Amino acid sequence: MANPRGRARAMFIAVLFLFSVFAAQLLRIQAFDASATQAAALSKRLIKLHTPAMRGQILDTNGQVLADSVERFTVAADPVAIQCYVKVEGECGWQGVHQAAADLAPKLGLDVARLTTLFTKPNTRYVIVKKDVTPSDWRQIQALGVPGIAAQRTAKRLYPTSMALGQLVGYVAADQTAGGGVELMLDGTLAGRAGTTVAERAQNGAMIPGSQRVDQPAVDGRNVRLTIDSDIQWYAQNALAKQVTAVKAETGTAVVLELATGKIRAAASYPTFDPNDLSSASSAALRNHAFQDAFEPGSTGKLMTMAAALERGVVTPDTGVIVPNRLPRAGLKFKDHENHGTEQLTATGVIAKSSNLGTILVGERVKPDAMEQMYRKFGVGQKTAVGFAGESSGELAKASDWNAPQRYTVLFGQGYALTAVQAASVFATVANKGIRMPLSLVEGTYNDSGTYVPAPSGQGTRVISERTATQLSRMLEEVTGKNGTAADARIAGYRVAGKTGTADRYDERLGRYNGFTASFIGYAPAEKPKYVVAVFIHKPQAGMFGGALAGPVFNQVMTYLLERENTPWSAPSDLQYHVWADKGLSPDDPDVLSDARARRDGL
Repeated sequence: MANPRGRARAMFIAVLFLFSVFAAQLLRIQAFDASATQAAALSKRLIKLHTPAMRGQILDTNGQVLADSVERFTVAADPVAIQCYVKVEGECGWQGVHQAAADLAPKLGLDVARLTTLFTKPNTRYVIVKKDVTPSDWRQIQALGVPGIAAQRTAKRLYPTSMALGQLVGYVAADQTAGGGVELMLDGTLAGRAGTTVAERAQNGAMIPGSQRVDQPAVDGRNVRLTIDSDIQWYAQNALAKQVTAVKAETGTAVVLELATGKIRAAASYPTFDPNDLSSASSAALRNHAFQDAFEPGSTGKLMTMAAALERGVVTPDTGVIVPNRLPRAGLKFKDHENHGTEQLTATGVIAKSSNLGTILVGERVKPDAMEQMYRKFGVGQKTAVGFAGESSGELAKASDWNAPQRYTVLFGQGYALTAVQAASVFATVANKGIRMPLSLVEGTYNDSGTYVPAPSGQGTRVISERTATQLSRMLEEVTGKNGTAADARIAGYRVAGKTGTADRYDERLGRYNGFTASFIGYAPAEKPKYVVAVFIHKPQAGMFGGALAGPVFNQVMTYLLERENTPWSAPSDLQYHVWADKGLSPDDPDVLSDARARRDGL
């Protein structure tokens, strides 16, 4: 039988050893590893909050705000901690939840039942109560002192001009991620850098006042100023929307360029969307048609064909052109939109009457590679200098890759594609005496100190001689004359130069041509223009000709610009060009363009 004293002594030694271990561990924690232990405990209590940066403002050329950011809060609750808002006999419970819901309901604009449901959500210590709370409302909520109620600072993007500039300015998602337009194009400038806040949280979920915190302050984005004039944009947008709706078109685009600088003063698209509310916006509406949609221009492209012919001395404005009813080329019989007998036009008349056949007779006298180079000098097949998000470069194949019919169709604007801004730039080059200015959408930015820094001015490139530009501009005036195709583009008291277009429109979804693009691009006063206005109506259901569909929109926008600038009326031109030949034309005349002469010359 074991000795009781021995057992007691063994147990005492074991207990003494155990207490020695505890004492050693306590000494280690409190003396040797105190800082590490405290740090571990602190890390469990720490919370890290991200503070969003406010995106920079987007302004128009006059400083009007097109996009702005405001501070908002997302309010959240800890369903456990909130029970202690009211204690009964020192205990937390449903009374605290009920009272918190009753007090918070009017501040949050929510009913008591909804809040009670949120505050009693099981198995969680975090529920979002309401987003997009204003700073003033959050201060009122804080003043109640409800435990477990906290908020995270967020931002909301506002677009004061709403639908008028939706597709140009673009939009951001709920998390302030840029989704399109200028917002995406200049995201690196506008976005800024988010900050962080680190603080201690008490057992009830609330941040401990005066607790240790490490802040990395948010750096707000920088403001940018665009070349867009919101008044011009608004006027163009409304005129375009009315016409697109009236003719039941699929889409429409209107562009206003300041020709001497290349600044884009308006780039309207319709249908559009409201960037303040993306819930009903279709993916198609989010596109900016002026920059992102490439299409075959049709007869507005004849301007470049005639420019190449004038520049190379192939024709003069008064060169006679015998235009037949049909013109056999590349195994096809080309025709004009409207059936007619043999016509005796001038080169000016070919433009004024928008004759496809006359354009072929003129353009085929310029070699294909030279014609291709002229188009490229005008900017076809290359993106503009704007750098717009998702911008299309258009499409222009090398002349060596043109098939037999394409050699002729490109001359009247079919067989290559460009964007609305590219097409407008072509006419701006002619109006600017042959100098092509790089297009711009950003007028300047503001640096970190808030100082405005203008964007560098672009350098122009001569595309055609001033003489050719002057002649071509005067020829374009006959388009809006009594024998031209754009009576609806005329503006009383002013010389208006421009060109109509009606192009077959290729439908990528169907894989074939389907519908038309009706257009008019022009400027006034022709002798001293400031702006070019380009209007495109895509797939209209009521009508098809550019003069009748796009001409009225051009008229309204250009009239507004002329009145706004107090532009004086035009004086008559010293250059007298004719649409119809002033004498009978003979196919045997070596100075007259005709199918017979083309055959003789081996074209």
